Amino acid sequence: MSVTNKPASNPDVTKGTVPNSTGDLSVSYGEGPIPDYSYILGKWTLTTYTFPEDGSSGFAITDGKSAFHIDNQGNIIFGTGSPSQSGCGGKLIMKSESQLQKTKSVAIEVEGRPDDGSVKKETNATGGIDETKLPAYSLKVYGDVLIECIGGEAVIKAENITFNASSTLNLTSGKDINISAGKEGGRINMFGGTFGLNTSFFEKNLSGGEYSKGAGEVQIEQYNPNAVTSLSTPGSVNYTVNGNYEVGVTGDYKQIVNKNYSLNVDLDYAREVKGNLSEKTIGKQKTVITGTKIRESTQQESYVLEIGANPTPEIATYKVSSGGKVEMSTTTGGYKFEAAGQISKMTLDEKEFKVNVGSKLGAIELTQTQALISFGEISKITLEPAKVSVVATQIYLN
Repeated sequence: MSVTNKPASNPDVTKGTVPNSTGDLSVSYGEGPIPDYSYILGKWTLTTYTFPEDGSSGFAITDGKSAFHIDNQGNIIFGTGSPSQSGCGGKLIMKSESQLQKTKSVAIEVEGRPDDGSVKKETNATGGIDETKLPAYSLKVYGDVLIECIGGEAVIKAENITFNASSTLNLTSGKDINISAGKEGGRINMFGGTFGLNTSFFEKNLSGGEYSKGAGEVQIEQYNPNAVTSLSTPGSVNYTVNGNYEVGVTGDYKQIVNKNYSLNVDLDYAREVKGNLSEKTIGKQKTVITGTKIRESTQQESYVLEIGANPTPEIATYKVSSGGKVEMSTTTGGYKFEAAGQISKMTLDEKEFKVNVGSKLGAIELTQTQALISFGEISKITLEPAKVSVVATQIYLN
Protein backbone atom coordinates (compact mmCIF):
# COMPACT_ATOMS: atom_id res chain seq x y z
CA MET A 1 0.00 0.00 0.00
CA SER A 2 1.39 3.38 -0.97
CA VAL A 3 0.68 6.66 0.82
CA THR A 4 1.42 9.99 -0.80
CA ASN A 5 1.69 13.18 1.23
CA LYS A 6 1.17 16.28 -0.84
CA PRO A 7 1.16 19.78 0.62
CA ALA A 8 -1.64 22.17 -0.26
CA SER A 9 0.49 24.10 -2.71
CA ASN A 10 -2.51 24.76 -4.94
CA PRO A 11 -5.64 25.45 -2.85
CA ASP A 12 -7.88 25.64 -5.94
CA VAL A 13 -7.07 22.02 -6.85
CA THR A 14 -7.78 20.51 -3.44
CA LYS A 15 -10.67 22.80 -2.53
CA GLY A 16 -13.32 20.57 -4.14
CA THR A 17 -12.23 17.50 -2.17
CA VAL A 18 -13.66 18.89 1.09
CA PRO A 19 -17.26 17.60 1.46
CA ASN A 20 -19.91 20.14 2.35
CA SER A 21 -22.17 19.68 5.34
CA THR A 22 -25.81 18.91 4.53
CA GLY A 23 -29.18 19.92 6.00
CA ASP A 24 -29.12 22.02 9.12
CA LEU A 25 -25.35 21.59 9.49
CA SER A 26 -24.43 23.48 6.27
CA VAL A 27 -22.45 26.71 6.78
CA SER A 28 -21.31 29.27 4.19
CA TYR A 29 -18.23 31.35 4.80
CA GLY A 30 -17.30 33.68 1.94
CA GLU A 31 -15.01 31.89 -0.49
CA GLY A 32 -15.10 28.63 1.53
CA PRO A 33 -12.38 26.78 3.46
CA ILE A 34 -8.73 26.60 2.47
CA PRO A 35 -7.17 23.08 2.62
CA ASP A 36 -4.16 22.83 4.90
CA TYR A 37 -3.06 19.32 4.06
CA SER A 38 -4.29 16.57 1.71
CA TYR A 39 -3.35 12.93 1.92
CA ILE A 40 -4.18 10.47 -0.87
CA LEU A 41 -4.68 6.88 0.24
CA GLY A 42 -5.53 4.99 -2.92
CA LYS A 43 -8.98 6.25 -3.98
CA TRP A 44 -9.50 8.04 -0.64
CA THR A 45 -8.53 11.60 0.18
CA LEU A 46 -7.89 12.87 3.71
CA THR A 47 -8.03 16.65 4.02
CA THR A 48 -7.71 19.20 6.81
CA TYR A 49 -8.89 22.74 6.14
CA THR A 50 -9.21 26.19 7.72
CA PHE A 51 -11.68 29.07 7.28
CA PRO A 52 -9.62 32.26 6.95
CA GLU A 53 -12.40 34.49 8.31
CA ASP A 54 -12.31 33.08 11.86
CA GLY A 55 -9.51 30.50 11.81
CA SER A 56 -11.89 27.58 12.39
CA SER A 57 -10.82 24.26 10.93
CA GLY A 58 -12.19 20.89 9.92
CA PHE A 59 -11.23 17.38 8.90
CA ALA A 60 -12.65 15.11 6.16
CA ILE A 61 -11.94 11.75 4.54
CA THR A 62 -13.85 10.76 1.39
CA ASP A 63 -13.74 8.75 -1.84
CA GLY A 64 -16.33 10.95 -3.55
CA LYS A 65 -19.20 8.71 -2.47
CA SER A 66 -18.78 8.03 1.25
CA ALA A 67 -17.34 10.48 3.72
CA PHE A 68 -16.39 11.07 7.33
CA HIS A 69 -16.36 14.76 8.16
CA ILE A 70 -15.63 16.82 11.29
CA ASP A 71 -16.51 20.38 10.29
CA ASN A 72 -15.43 23.74 11.72
CA GLN A 73 -18.57 23.99 13.86
CA GLY A 74 -17.81 20.85 15.84
CA ASN A 75 -20.26 18.68 13.86
CA ILE A 76 -19.47 15.08 12.91
CA ILE A 77 -21.04 13.95 9.64
CA PHE A 78 -21.16 10.43 8.19
CA GLY A 79 -22.05 10.17 4.50
CA THR A 80 -22.64 6.82 2.80
CA GLY A 81 -22.59 6.08 -0.91
CA SER A 82 -25.57 5.08 -3.04
CA PRO A 83 -26.56 1.39 -3.11
CA SER A 84 -25.52 -0.72 -6.07
CA GLN A 85 -27.98 -2.10 -8.61
CA SER A 86 -28.45 -5.20 -6.43
CA GLY A 87 -29.67 -3.02 -3.56
CA CYS A 88 -26.63 -3.62 -1.37
CA GLY A 89 -24.48 -0.87 0.05
CA GLY A 90 -25.27 2.61 1.27
CA LYS A 91 -25.63 1.41 4.87
CA LEU A 92 -24.16 2.86 8.05
CA ILE A 93 -23.22 -0.05 10.33
CA MET A 94 -22.03 0.36 13.93
CA LYS A 95 -21.01 -2.64 16.02
CA SER A 96 -19.77 -2.51 19.60
CA GLU A 97 -19.98 -4.36 22.91
CA SER A 98 -21.81 -1.42 24.47
CA GLN A 99 -22.82 2.06 23.45
CA LEU A 100 -23.49 5.23 25.44
CA GLN A 101 -24.77 8.42 23.86
CA LYS A 102 -25.18 11.61 25.81
CA THR A 103 -26.44 14.65 23.97
CA LYS A 104 -28.66 17.67 24.36
CA SER A 105 -31.13 16.45 21.75
CA VAL A 106 -31.51 13.83 19.02
CA ALA A 107 -33.39 14.24 15.74
CA ILE A 108 -33.72 11.32 13.31
CA GLU A 109 -35.37 11.75 9.93
CA VAL A 110 -36.02 8.59 7.92
CA GLU A 111 -37.08 9.25 4.33
CA GLY A 112 -37.95 5.64 3.59
CA ARG A 113 -36.82 3.26 0.88
CA PRO A 114 -37.25 4.41 -2.75
CA ASP A 115 -39.02 1.12 -3.59
CA ASP A 116 -41.62 1.63 -0.80
CA GLY A 117 -39.91 -1.04 1.26
CA SER A 118 -40.43 -3.88 -1.24
CA VAL A 119 -37.38 -6.14 -1.29
CA LYS A 120 -38.83 -9.26 -2.89
CA LYS A 121 -41.76 -10.03 -5.20
CA GLU A 122 -42.91 -13.58 -5.97
CA THR A 123 -45.84 -15.14 -7.79
CA ASN A 124 -47.93 -17.30 -5.46
CA ALA A 125 -49.92 -20.46 -6.25
CA THR A 126 -53.04 -18.50 -7.19
CA GLY A 127 -51.18 -16.28 -9.65
CA GLY A 128 -51.03 -13.25 -7.35
CA ILE A 129 -47.96 -11.29 -6.33
CA ASP A 130 -46.55 -11.64 -2.80
CA GLU A 131 -44.33 -8.76 -1.70
CA THR A 132 -41.89 -8.87 1.17
CA LYS A 133 -41.40 -5.42 2.64
CA LEU A 134 -38.95 -3.98 5.12
CA PRO A 135 -39.91 -1.08 7.40
CA ALA A 136 -38.29 2.31 6.92
CA TYR A 137 -37.17 2.28 10.57
CA SER A 138 -36.59 -0.94 12.50
CA LEU A 139 -35.34 -1.56 16.05
CA LYS A 140 -34.66 -5.13 17.16
CA VAL A 141 -33.52 -5.81 20.72
CA TYR A 142 -32.70 -9.13 22.40
CA GLY A 143 -33.67 -8.40 25.98
CA ASP A 144 -35.48 -5.62 27.82
CA VAL A 145 -36.16 -2.16 26.41
CA LEU A 146 -36.50 0.90 28.63
CA ILE A 147 -37.61 4.25 27.26
CA GLU A 148 -37.85 6.90 29.96
CA CYS A 149 -38.95 10.49 29.51
CA ILE A 150 -38.26 12.62 32.58
CA GLY A 151 -40.22 15.84 33.02
CA GLY A 152 -41.66 15.87 29.50
CA GLU A 153 -44.07 14.18 27.13
CA ALA A 154 -43.59 11.13 24.91
CA VAL A 155 -45.54 11.24 21.64
CA ILE A 156 -45.92 8.52 19.00
CA LYS A 157 -47.74 9.61 15.86
CA ALA A 158 -48.53 7.45 12.84
CA GLU A 159 -51.37 6.53 10.53
CA ASN A 160 -51.75 3.16 12.30
CA ILE A 161 -50.09 2.09 15.58
CA THR A 162 -49.88 -1.53 16.77
CA PHE A 163 -48.63 -2.80 20.14
CA ASN A 164 -48.01 -6.55 20.08
CA ALA A 165 -47.13 -8.27 23.35
CA SER A 166 -46.61 -12.04 23.21
CA SER A 167 -47.57 -12.35 26.89
CA THR A 168 -48.88 -9.32 28.81
CA LEU A 169 -49.49 -5.70 27.81
CA ASN A 170 -49.45 -3.30 30.76
CA LEU A 171 -50.60 0.34 30.60
CA THR A 172 -49.84 2.19 33.82
CA SER A 173 -50.51 5.83 34.54
CA GLY A 174 -49.86 7.92 37.60
CA LYS A 175 -53.08 9.84 36.98
CA ASP A 176 -55.39 9.49 33.98
CA ILE A 177 -55.61 7.30 30.88
CA ASN A 178 -57.51 8.86 27.97
CA ILE A 179 -58.55 6.92 24.87
CA SER A 180 -60.11 8.87 22.01
CA ALA A 181 -61.19 7.27 18.72
CA GLY A 182 -62.04 9.70 15.93
CA LYS A 183 -63.34 13.25 16.16
CA GLU A 184 -66.68 12.31 14.57
CA GLY A 185 -67.17 9.12 16.58
CA GLY A 186 -64.72 6.34 15.86
CA ARG A 187 -64.93 2.76 17.10
CA ILE A 188 -63.08 1.10 19.99
CA ASN A 189 -62.89 -2.69 19.69
CA MET A 190 -61.81 -4.91 22.58
CA PHE A 191 -61.41 -8.70 22.30
CA GLY A 192 -60.54 -11.05 25.10
CA GLY A 193 -61.60 -14.16 26.98
CA THR A 194 -62.18 -12.29 30.27
CA PHE A 195 -62.67 -8.58 30.95
CA GLY A 196 -61.93 -7.46 34.50
CA LEU A 197 -62.66 -4.01 35.93
CA ASN A 198 -61.59 -2.99 39.42
CA THR A 199 -62.43 0.63 40.20
CA SER A 200 -64.08 2.71 42.89
CA PHE A 201 -66.37 4.53 40.43
CA PHE A 202 -67.54 3.68 36.91
CA GLU A 203 -69.33 6.30 34.82
CA LYS A 204 -70.87 5.89 31.35
CA ASN A 205 -72.11 8.81 29.24
CA LEU A 206 -73.85 7.45 26.13
CA SER A 207 -75.38 9.78 23.56
CA GLY A 208 -76.50 6.81 21.44
CA GLY A 209 -77.42 3.40 22.82
CA GLU A 210 -76.00 0.42 24.68
CA TYR A 211 -76.30 -3.09 23.26
CA SER A 212 -75.09 -6.34 24.83
CA LYS A 213 -75.19 -9.68 23.04
CA GLY A 214 -74.00 -13.05 24.22
CA ALA A 215 -74.85 -16.18 26.17
CA GLY A 216 -72.97 -15.22 29.30
CA GLU A 217 -74.34 -14.74 32.81
CA VAL A 218 -75.03 -11.25 34.16
CA GLN A 219 -74.71 -10.87 37.94
CA ILE A 220 -74.48 -7.76 40.10
CA GLU A 221 -73.41 -7.96 43.75
CA GLN A 222 -73.45 -4.92 46.02
CA TYR A 223 -71.98 -5.15 49.53
CA ASN A 224 -72.82 -1.68 50.81
CA PRO A 225 -76.20 -1.81 52.65
CA ASN A 226 -76.81 1.82 51.62
CA ALA A 227 -76.15 1.15 47.92
CA VAL A 228 -78.86 2.24 45.48
CA THR A 229 -79.54 0.94 41.97
CA SER A 230 -81.57 3.47 40.00
CA LEU A 231 -82.92 3.49 36.43
CA SER A 232 -84.47 6.68 35.03
CA THR A 233 -85.62 6.87 31.43
CA PRO A 234 -88.15 9.01 29.51
CA GLY A 235 -88.72 6.07 27.17
CA SER A 236 -89.78 2.45 27.65
CA VAL A 237 -88.21 -0.53 29.43
CA ASN A 238 -88.83 -3.99 27.94
CA TYR A 239 -87.84 -7.30 29.54
CA THR A 240 -88.16 -10.60 27.69
CA VAL A 241 -87.34 -13.57 29.90
CA ASN A 242 -87.67 -17.05 28.43
CA GLY A 243 -86.80 -18.71 31.74
CA ASN A 244 -87.65 -17.88 35.34
CA TYR A 245 -87.83 -14.34 36.73
CA GLU A 246 -87.40 -13.83 40.46
CA VAL A 247 -87.30 -10.66 42.56
CA GLY A 248 -86.32 -10.89 46.22
CA VAL A 249 -86.88 -7.81 48.39
CA THR A 250 -86.10 -7.80 52.11
CA GLY A 251 -87.30 -4.21 52.56
CA ASP A 252 -90.26 -2.32 51.13
CA TYR A 253 -91.51 -2.91 47.57
CA LYS A 254 -93.49 -0.18 45.85
CA GLN A 255 -94.82 0.28 42.34
CA ILE A 256 -96.15 3.60 41.03
CA VAL A 257 -98.00 3.55 37.70
CA ASN A 258 -99.37 6.82 36.31
CA LYS A 259 -101.26 5.17 33.46
CA ASN A 260 -102.48 1.64 32.78
CA TYR A 261 -101.23 -1.44 34.64
CA SER A 262 -101.71 -4.86 33.04
CA LEU A 263 -100.67 -8.31 34.22
CA ASN A 264 -101.04 -11.33 31.90
CA VAL A 265 -100.32 -14.83 33.24
CA ASP A 266 -100.70 -17.82 30.91
CA LEU A 267 -100.80 -20.45 33.68
CA ASP A 268 -101.15 -20.08 37.46
CA TYR A 269 -100.84 -16.97 39.59
CA ALA A 270 -100.29 -17.11 43.36
CA ARG A 271 -100.00 -14.32 45.90
CA GLU A 272 -99.23 -14.67 49.59
CA VAL A 273 -99.36 -11.77 52.00
CA LYS A 274 -98.19 -12.52 55.55
CA GLY A 275 -99.26 -9.13 56.82
CA ASN A 276 -102.28 -7.00 56.01
CA LEU A 277 -103.57 -6.40 52.48
CA SER A 278 -105.39 -3.23 51.49
CA GLU A 279 -106.85 -2.46 48.07
CA LYS A 280 -108.54 0.75 47.01
CA THR A 281 -110.21 1.36 43.66
CA ILE A 282 -111.12 4.97 42.89
CA GLY A 283 -113.00 4.02 39.75
CA LYS A 284 -114.87 0.80 39.06
CA GLN A 285 -113.67 -2.76 39.54
CA LYS A 286 -114.70 -5.95 37.76
CA THR A 287 -113.61 -9.51 38.42
CA VAL A 288 -114.33 -12.18 35.79
CA ILE A 289 -113.83 -15.86 36.62
CA THR A 290 -114.61 -18.16 33.70
CA GLY A 291 -113.92 -21.41 35.56
CA THR A 292 -112.32 -22.89 32.44
CA LYS A 293 -110.41 -26.07 33.14
CA ILE A 294 -106.87 -25.45 31.88
CA ARG A 295 -105.29 -28.46 33.56
CA GLU A 296 -105.92 -30.83 36.45
CA SER A 297 -106.39 -29.16 39.83
CA THR A 298 -107.41 -30.32 43.31
CA GLN A 299 -109.92 -27.44 43.42
CA GLN A 300 -113.25 -28.24 41.78
CA GLU A 301 -115.03 -24.95 42.42
CA SER A 302 -114.58 -21.96 40.15
CA TYR A 303 -114.09 -19.51 43.02
CA VAL A 304 -113.28 -20.26 46.68
CA LEU A 305 -113.04 -17.70 49.49
CA GLU A 306 -111.73 -19.03 52.81
CA ILE A 307 -111.65 -16.77 55.87
CA GLY A 308 -110.13 -17.79 59.17
CA ALA A 309 -111.81 -17.28 62.55
CA ASN A 310 -111.64 -13.86 64.19
CA PRO A 311 -109.96 -13.91 67.64
CA THR A 312 -112.83 -11.70 68.81
CA PRO A 313 -116.04 -13.71 68.21
CA GLU A 314 -118.37 -10.72 68.32
CA ILE A 315 -116.54 -9.04 65.43
CA ALA A 316 -117.45 -10.22 61.95
CA THR A 317 -114.84 -12.12 59.94
CA TYR A 318 -116.38 -10.99 56.63
CA LYS A 319 -118.20 -7.73 56.14
CA VAL A 320 -119.76 -6.13 53.08
CA SER A 321 -120.84 -2.50 53.22
CA SER A 322 -122.55 -0.99 50.18
CA GLY A 323 -123.90 2.47 49.63
CA GLY A 324 -126.50 1.17 47.19
CA LYS A 325 -128.41 -1.89 46.08
CA VAL A 326 -126.70 -5.28 46.15
CA GLU A 327 -127.60 -7.85 43.51
CA MET A 328 -126.53 -11.47 43.28
CA SER A 329 -127.60 -13.77 40.44
CA THR A 330 -126.70 -17.14 39.01
CA THR A 331 -127.34 -18.38 35.49
CA THR A 332 -127.36 -22.08 36.46
CA GLY A 333 -127.56 -23.98 39.74
CA GLY A 334 -128.69 -22.32 42.95
CA TYR A 335 -127.55 -20.53 46.05
CA LYS A 336 -126.49 -22.10 49.34
CA PHE A 337 -125.60 -20.28 52.55
CA GLU A 338 -124.44 -22.03 55.75
CA ALA A 339 -123.23 -20.54 59.01
CA ALA A 340 -121.47 -22.55 61.75
CA GLY A 341 -122.38 -25.96 60.42
CA GLN A 342 -126.15 -26.73 60.88
CA ILE A 343 -126.92 -23.69 63.06
CA SER A 344 -127.96 -21.59 60.07
CA LYS A 345 -128.42 -22.75 56.50
CA MET A 346 -130.12 -21.33 53.42
CA THR A 347 -130.44 -22.94 49.97
CA LEU A 348 -132.10 -21.64 46.83
CA ASP A 349 -132.42 -23.31 43.44
CA GLU A 350 -134.99 -23.66 40.65
CA LYS A 351 -137.10 -26.20 42.64
CA GLU A 352 -137.08 -25.06 46.26
CA PHE A 353 -136.09 -22.41 48.78
CA LYS A 354 -135.08 -23.49 52.32
CA VAL A 355 -133.96 -21.58 55.36
CA ASN A 356 -132.96 -23.51 58.50
CA VAL A 357 -131.95 -21.94 61.79
CA GLY A 358 -130.49 -24.16 64.47
CA SER A 359 -130.62 -27.91 64.47
CA LYS A 360 -134.32 -28.63 63.60
CA LEU A 361 -135.41 -25.50 65.50
CA GLY A 362 -136.72 -23.33 62.77
CA ALA A 363 -137.27 -23.74 59.03
CA ILE A 364 -138.89 -22.00 56.06
CA GLU A 365 -139.38 -24.09 52.95
CA LEU A 366 -140.89 -23.10 49.60
CA THR A 367 -141.28 -25.80 46.96
CA GLN A 368 -143.34 -26.25 43.82
CA THR A 369 -146.09 -28.01 45.85
CA GLN A 370 -146.18 -26.31 49.26
CA ALA A 371 -144.94 -23.61 51.62
CA LEU A 372 -143.85 -24.63 55.14
CA ILE A 373 -142.99 -22.69 58.28
CA SER A 374 -141.97 -24.90 61.21
CA PHE A 375 -140.31 -25.08 64.61
CA GLY A 376 -139.38 -28.71 65.05
CA GLU A 377 -142.02 -31.38 64.34
CA ILE A 378 -144.82 -30.19 66.64
CA SER A 379 -145.29 -26.61 65.41
CA LYS A 380 -145.68 -25.92 61.74
CA ILE A 381 -147.83 -24.20 59.14
CA THR A 382 -148.27 -25.79 55.75
CA LEU A 383 -149.75 -24.12 52.67
CA GLU A 384 -150.71 -26.24 49.69
CA PRO A 385 -152.73 -25.36 46.58
CA ALA A 386 -155.86 -26.96 47.99
CA LYS A 387 -155.50 -26.65 51.77
CA VAL A 388 -153.85 -24.91 54.70
CA SER A 389 -152.85 -26.89 57.81
CA VAL A 390 -151.60 -25.72 61.18
CA VAL A 391 -150.04 -28.09 63.72
CA ALA A 392 -149.15 -26.86 67.25
CA THR A 393 -149.64 -27.62 70.91
CA GLN A 394 -151.63 -24.41 71.26
CA ILE A 395 -153.42 -22.35 68.64
CA TYR A 396 -154.67 -18.79 69.21
CA LEU A 397 -157.23 -17.18 66.91
CA ASN A 398 -158.19 -13.52 67.43
